[in-house]
Amino acid sequence: MENTSNSRKITRRQFLTLTASIPLGLAVVTPMTLLAGTLNPPQSLMPTPPKMAVIKEADIQDEPLEFVYDGAPALLFKREGEILAFSRVCTHLGCIVSWNAEAQQFECPCHGGIYNAKGDVVKGPPPKPLLKLATWLEEGIVMAQLKEA
Repeated sequence: MENTSNSRKITRRQFLTLTASIPLGLAVVTPMTLLAGTLNPPQSLMPTPPKMAVIKEADIQDEPLEFVYDGAPALLFKREGEILAFSRVCTHLGCIVSWNAEAQQFECPCHGGIYNAKGDVVKGPPPKPLLKLATWLEEGIVMAQLKEA
């Protein structure tokens, strides 16, 4: 009786060579994948640029200028030669405050909170002043950025 199968026999030496080469291959490939990960770090490890609003000084007139800072409404105006910028988000429950030019104050329509022109709480439930943005001028451009705590 003759064996008609075309199966190839593997020698012990071939088997040991094959089995030894697998861990060796892993030892070479693993550091390469780790190195590739450092070449393209994930977004969570990338430094984030500071959030900043940029407004042309020429755009600032007598009336307050509305702009968006970090996705929220803000207001920028000149007062006694100083450029001031505040977030328009009430510190009580996050309603949007409006500027009352006649009374020179910020007013919250939700619960009657009132802030003076410096953003300080004058009346109502807000627990703290409006968020003030630091402002400075660079070559005719007003920069506004959250003050460091």
